[in-house]
Amino acid sequence: MKNNSNTKLKVFLKGMTMGIADVIPGVSGGTIALITGIYEELINSIDNLNLKALSTLKKEGFNSFWNKINGKFLLPLLLGIGTSIVLFSGLIHHLLNEYPIPVWSFFFGLITSSILLLLKQYKPNSIKSILFLLIGLIIAFSITQITPKGGEISLAYLFFCSMIAIIAMILPGISGSFIYILLGAYETVIYTSKNSILALLNFDWENFLLIYSRLAAIGFGIIVGLKAFSKILKWLFNHKKQETLMVLIGFMMGALPKIWPWQKVVQWETISETKKIALKTEYTTPWNFDGESHTIIAFTLMSLGFLFLYFLERNSSKENNATQ
Repeated sequence: MKNNSNTKLKVFLKGMTMGIADVIPGVSGGTIALITGIYEELINSIDNLNLKALSTLKKEGFNSFWNKINGKFLLPLLLGIGTSIVLFSGLIHHLLNEYPIPVWSFFFGLITSSILLLLKQYKPNSIKSILFLLIGLIIAFSITQITPKGGEISLAYLFFCSMIAIIAMILPGISGSFIYILLGAYETVIYTSKNSILALLNFDWENFLLIYSRLAAIGFGIIVGLKAFSKILKWLFNHKKQETLMVLIGFMMGALPKIWPWQKVVQWETISETKKIALKTEYTTPWNFDGESHTIIAFTLMSLGFLFLYFLERNSSKENNATQ
């Protein structure tokens, strides 16, 4: 058995990686969970957070409750995800605005690597498997073609967006951040996340109330979405595992074009004097791209993203073999 603190540290780091992925529009934390071998444990642990667990706390005490909800796994994972979102959402937002091609190149390589590794691990070796793979691909690609919307964000609408986005976040391939963009709430969520600590330190009641009421709406939306969908996913993994995995891998394949580094916006919508969103983009090649294509840097980072996922999966495989 491995040292418990070391295991918690690794789960925390995987959570941080998931958190970073969830901030990127087009990248899903569920992808990281699936490729690092913690996806099923995550779904089962979320599903165990229910009224029965609270009954266990009342009748049998905290230790039994903690074991029932798999707290030694969930706590470091959620802390890692939350830490990344709070610390890196502003940085990621800046990098995407200032250096989009290098950032997208890294994640394009990372997701491509994850698709190949998962196809190697869960081979689509029947017509039925291929059919489910294609279904997932078509659904995800169709979602990425939906036109984003803009407008004012109420707390009720932010709750709804968060409920839908968290479902996407735990599905490999479909990005929760991209769902926020489609629903017009991405900027609000990023602003809220990156200013949460600042609002607490520089206490201004009006700004504090705005930020933390939004955080509460986001948090409740996430909880409701997680509980509603985790039970469905748990049933699918228990009864239709191969078909479910094929659909999830198909999701990743269908969403991959969304993070192709060389895209040009052909239609914008102005939301305000300082904000506009891309309504329509076209894919192009580095040599036909209008502006600096950063070809050498982009392909270098694409290769690094590919290798990063390869070594992450290899390390996870060794861990899984060591615990069997």
